[in-house]
Amino acid sequence: MTLAVFIVLTIVIGWFVPRLVVERMASTTGVVVGSLAALVLGVVVIWVGSQAFAAAGIGDAQTEFDRGFNAWKIMLLLAPASALTARRAQSSGASE
Repeated sequence: MTLAVFIVLTIVIGWFVPRLVVERMASTTGVVVGSLAALVLGVVVIWVGSQAFAAAGIGDAQTEFDRGFNAWKIMLLLAPASALTARRAQSSGASE
């Protein structure tokens, strides 16, 4: 159950955060900053989520963090892909 929650959270963060940053930073630097922001935010959300699950008595905080970290690994590919897609859409829209 907790792994499914963490997978959904990391996919949402990994898809939307880089896109939002790239929209505001119209440069190649936005891709890097957006990807890093999503990765850091993902770790913070997983840590808070693991503490919340432990406080609710669902599991041990360290075990839940480990599960969340496994889900976070999805973002290593998703966040840069999302940022690059947004940047490519900006570039093609600017040239037309």
